[in-house]
Order: sequence, then structure tokens, then C-alpha cells
Amino acid sequence: MDHQDYSDDSSWVNTFVFISGVILGAGAALLMTPEPGNTLRDRIVRGAKTAQDEFSGMATETKESLHTLTAEAQEKVKHAKSRVTAAVDATKKSVQTTPDESLID
Repeated sequence: MDHQDYSDDSSWVNTFVFISGVILGAGAALLMTPEPGNTLRDRIVRGAKTAQDEFSGMATETKESLHTLTAEAQEKVKHAKSRVTAAVDATKKSVQTTPDESLID
């Protein structure tokens, strides 16, 4: 086993140990709480509902912002396209004119 394999195995073990510790700690905290079970469950449900509402609001705001940015980007692309087209047309026109014609204008 080379050093890279050992490092990958070690990170997975560390991650597993960390997650296990978090789960065990949360379970111990729930078992040792001085509140009755019904009160604790109600608090957990309210907290989960609040988090769900917050995430839903953030998702809606993000979707609206993305839509606005997309519309603005499309408008800027149209504007850039028209400017490039105008520049290409002007370049074509200047190339097509003869030197004598450009002196007359």
C-alpha cells in the first residue's frame, strides 16, 4: 500500500469516526435533556419547520435572482451581438472602398 492509499483510507476512517461521534453526541443530548419527550419533540418539529421555511425562501430568492441574471445576460449578449455586427459591417465597408473613394468622402 503506498502513501496515497493510506491517506485515502485514513480520511475515510476519520470522517466515519467524526460522523459517528456527532450522532452519538446528539443521541446522548436527547436522552439527557430535562424536558419531557412531548415538549422536546414539539421543539424539534418547530425547528425543522422553521429550517424548511428558511430553505424554501432561500430557494425561491435564488431562483428569482438566477432568472433576473439570465434575462440580463441575454440582453447583454444581444447588445454585444449588435455591436459586433455593426463593427464587422463597418470593417467590410471600409475594406470594400477604394482609396480614391475614401478621399472623396
